[in-house]
Amino acid sequence: MSALVKDFSKAMSQAGSSQFQEVIRQELEYSMKVELDKILATAHSNEIEHTKKDLEGFKKLFHRFLQEKGPSVDWGKIQRPPEDSIQPYEKIKARGLPDNIASVLNKLVVVKLNGGLGTSMGCKGPKSLIGVRNENTFLDLTVQQIEHLNKSYNTDVPLVLMNSFNTDDDTKKILQKYSHSRVKIYTFNQSRYQKTSPLVVQDYLRRFESIPDMLELDHLTVSGDVTFGKNVSLKGTVIIIANHGDRIDIPAGALLENKIVSGNLRILDH
Repeated sequence: MSALVKDFSKAMSQAGSSQFQEVIRQELEYSMKVELDKILATAHSNEIEHTKKDLEGFKKLFHRFLQEKGPSVDWGKIQRPPEDSIQPYEKIKARGLPDNIASVLNKLVVVKLNGGLGTSMGCKGPKSLIGVRNENTFLDLTVQQIEHLNKSYNTDVPLVLMNSFNTDDDTKKILQKYSHSRVKIYTFNQSRYQKTSPLVVQDYLRRFESIPDMLELDHLTVSGDVTFGKNVSLKGTVIIIANHGDRIDIPAGALLENKIVSGNLRILDH
């Protein structure tokens, strides 16, 4: 058995050959590029450069995601926290405050996630600006609590708001009302990367009922809307290209050896 065949055998034992996986990665990256180009086309003229930079960064992360192998978390290394690491409030309260409470609090920063909208609650704008009690909003109550802490212990605990592109403008406008409060408020805009990768990946993987047998495959190219049935065998050089608007379904049990499959379902010898 040649070294190439041995490599393919090893890859197949690990749920697929490396060449097949590389074809999948290339097709996924192309599909992602198409989706991101559609998003970029909807950007306002004054946002094109900013949006393009964001999407380029996302493409790099998506490429890295496709290249990395294995689970992202080694659950065997995850252990339960020590028994005394989580304590009930009453036990902490009975212990009392430390003498250096002010110096301890001055090391504290309150970070609040502020990226969600209130649309699921039938409201418009950032969720933090929804009135919840005596016409006070979630953000009002947060600022009041931190301000009380600063006044009580003569400290300077700041508030940091993690905005999103959905909430950044509205939040910055409302922050003017807190200009005289004893709380320094900082904001930054979270990543604007789109949540499209799971959809693209799942859509592409649905094209394969099972990984084809490729132990005797020398070269494989797949482009366009192509689906594979179960127990397909690929040998030699196989090129499958579906033209725009066409779909190619490789039937279950098919054997393609040195073949070119075009968008009109013609199968040619290579």
